Amino acid sequence: MKFSWVPLILLISFQTFSQQRQIDSIRQVLDLHSQEDSLRLSLLNELAYLHYSIDPEAGLKIGDSALALASLLKDSTGLATAYSYKGHNYSALGVDSMALEMYDIALNLKRLKKDRVGEARLIYNKGLVYFNQSDYRRANDCNKRAYEVFKVEKDSFLMAKMLNSMGINHMYLSQYTQSLDSYLEAKNIYEDLQLTDDLEYVNINSNIGLLYAHLEKFELSEEFQKYALAGYKKQGFKVGEANALTNLGRLKTENGKEKEAIALYENAFKIMEEIHDRRGQASALTNIGIAHVSLKSFKEAISFFKRTQKIYENLNNHNNLAIVHQNLGDCYLNLEGTLNLEQAEKHYRASLEYALEVHNLSLQYNAFEGLSEVQKAKGDFEDALESKSMAIVVRDSFNSTEKREEIARLEAEYKYEGEKASLQADFEKKQALSIAEVRQQRLINKLILFSALIFLLTALVAFILYKKRSDAVAEKKLAEFKAKVAETELKALRSQMNPHFIFNSLNSIREYMATNDKNRAETYLLKFAKLTRAILENSEKKWITLKQDLELMKIYIDIEAMRLNHSLEYSILVDDEVDAENTLVPPMLLQPFIENSIWHGIAKKNNNGRVDIKVKADGDFLICSVDDDGVGRQKKIDTIKTNNSMGLKITKNRLEIMNQLKNKNGSFQVHDKEFGTRVEVKLPLELQF
Repeated sequence: MKFSWVPLILLISFQTFSQQRQIDSIRQVLDLHSQEDSLRLSLLNELAYLHYSIDPEAGLKIGDSALALASLLKDSTGLATAYSYKGHNYSALGVDSMALEMYDIALNLKRLKKDRVGEARLIYNKGLVYFNQSDYRRANDCNKRAYEVFKVEKDSFLMAKMLNSMGINHMYLSQYTQSLDSYLEAKNIYEDLQLTDDLEYVNINSNIGLLYAHLEKFELSEEFQKYALAGYKKQGFKVGEANALTNLGRLKTENGKEKEAIALYENAFKIMEEIHDRRGQASALTNIGIAHVSLKSFKEAISFFKRTQKIYENLNNHNNLAIVHQNLGDCYLNLEGTLNLEQAEKHYRASLEYALEVHNLSLQYNAFEGLSEVQKAKGDFEDALESKSMAIVVRDSFNSTEKREEIARLEAEYKYEGEKASLQADFEKKQALSIAEVRQQRLINKLILFSALIFLLTALVAFILYKKRSDAVAEKKLAEFKAKVAETELKALRSQMNPHFIFNSLNSIREYMATNDKNRAETYLLKFAKLTRAILENSEKKWITLKQDLELMKIYIDIEAMRLNHSLEYSILVDDEVDAENTLVPPMLLQPFIENSIWHGIAKKNNNGRVDIKVKADGDFLICSVDDDGVGRQKKIDTIKTNNSMGLKITKNRLEIMNQLKNKNGSFQVHDKEFGTRVEVKLPLELQF
C-alpha cells in the first residue's frame, strides 16, 4: 500500500476545543482586566491553549506572558499549565525537542503537587510527540500508562481518548485487530456518554475510515471521511478539515481521479499554510507528488518530494521519510538512464532503512519490490531474486495480519447470521429425531413431558432475567433523568449568578462611588443585593409564584438599565385571567431572553429602547413573551445563535424536564421583527392551589 493516511488525535488539556470567537471574547475580558492576578493568569493560559490549532507562534508569545505572571504570583499550578500549553504550541510547530522539554518541566511540577491525573495528561501529550517522530511503540507505552490512571479515576472521557490514540499506533504498526478493538471501544464510550457531537468522536470516525482504507475498503473509508469532514467544518477545526481533505484526496487517487485529488490536496495545503502546520504542509505536498506519479509526471513529482523530504527530516518523521524515499525511487526508476537507476536504488534503500526502523511492513514490502525492479533493470538478477524473495516474505506476513483482521471483522458483521444458522440446524435436527421417534408413543409422551418442563423452566428463567433487565433499565433511566435535573438546576443557578454580570454590577457600583454619586450607588447596591439574595434563596426551589418571579425580573431590568448609556423603558403586563399569586413558574426562566434583548438588541442601538413582557393563559399552558425594539438578530455584531447560547440551552433543558414531568409540550420560539425580536415561551400551567 503506497499511501500514508493521516489520523487525528488531539492534545489533552483542561479546556475543550474552541473557535476564534472564544479567543476574541477572552481578549475583550483581558483588555478590561489589567490587574496582575490569578484571573488574568487563567485567561492568558486559556488563550495560549486556544492558539495551538490556529496560530501556535502567537500561542508561544502569550505563553511567555503567562509564565512571567505565574512566576510573579508564585502559582505552581498556573506555572505547570503555562509550560504544558507552551509544549502544545511547540508541538504544533514541529519543534519536538522543545515540546518535550516543556512537558517534562510541567510533569515535575505536577509530581510535586501529587496530581496523578495531571501527570497522566502530560504523559499522553509526550506520546503525541513520539507519534510525530514515528516512534509508535514508545507512543503507545505513554498511552497505556495514561489509560491506567484514567481507568482508576473512572474517567470514561479520557479513557476513550487514550483508546483512540492507541488504535492509531496499532494501525501504523500493522496491528489491525488491536487497532479496530481500540477504535470501537472508544466509539462505544462516546455513544454511551451521548457525546456524538464531540470533536474527539469525529476524530474516531475519521480514524476508522483510515483503517478501512488500509484494508482497501475504499467506499466505506470515503463514507467515514465525508462524515469527519462535515464534523470538522461544523466545529471550525482547521487541522481536522485539512486532514479530512487529504484523506479524501487519497481515495480519489486510489480511484484514478488524480486531478480531483490534487485540487483537494491544494485546499488542504492552503489551510495548513494558514495555520503554520508544517506537518500538514508536508503531507499535502507529498500527496500532490503521489498524484503526479499516478499521472506519470515524474519530474514534477520529484520536485514535490524533494520539498517535503526536507520538512520531514527537520521533523524527524521516519515513517513519512520512508514514503517519500519510496516514491522518489519510483520516479527515478521510471526515468531513463543509468544515473537514474542509481538514484532509484539509493532512495529505495533509504526507504527500507526507515521502514525497518518504524516496523512498517507495507513500506518494507514496497522498498524490497522497488529494489528488485532496479536490480533487474541493472542486470543484477541474483540480487533482484533475493530482494523479491524478501518482499514475498514481508507480504505474506502483512497479508496474514490483514487476514486475521478480516476474520475478526467478518465474525463481528456476521455474528447474527451465524447464530441464526446454528439455531436453524438445531431445529432441523430435533425435527428429524421427532419423526424417527413417532413410532414409539411412550417415548414421545416422556419427551413431551420433559420438553414441557424444560419450556416452563426456560420461560421462568427468561421472565426473571427480563424482569431484572427491565428493572435495571428503568433504574438507569430514572438515575439519568435525576442527574439531568440536578445538572440543569446547577447550570441554571450558574447562569443566573453569571460572573460577568456580578463583575459588571460591582464595577458599576464602584464607578458611582468614585464619582461621588452615592444615591445611585446605594440604589444599585440595594437592588443588586436583593436580586442576589432572591436567586440564592430560590436556588433550592423548583417553583415560585409568577408574582415573585416578575418582581425579580423587574429588579434585574432596573439593574441592567442603570448600566446602559441611554434610557431603557419596559412594561410587565399580566392578563386578568392569570392569578399571579397562585400561578407557579420555574425561577428566572425568562432572564436569558431579557438579557439577550437588552445587551444584544437594545444596547446596540444609538437611542432609547423598550422591552415589553406579557403573560397570558392559553388552556393548559402559560404564554410568556419578551418583546424588544432592538437591532434584531441579523444586525447584531456579537450575537450568539439561539441553539448555541448557554443560557438558552439551559432554558431548553429546563423546558424538556418540565415536559417530561407534566407530559406536556412546552417550548420557546424566537420571532424576528422588522425592528427587534420577540421570544414566546410556552409553559405547562402549574397552580399552587
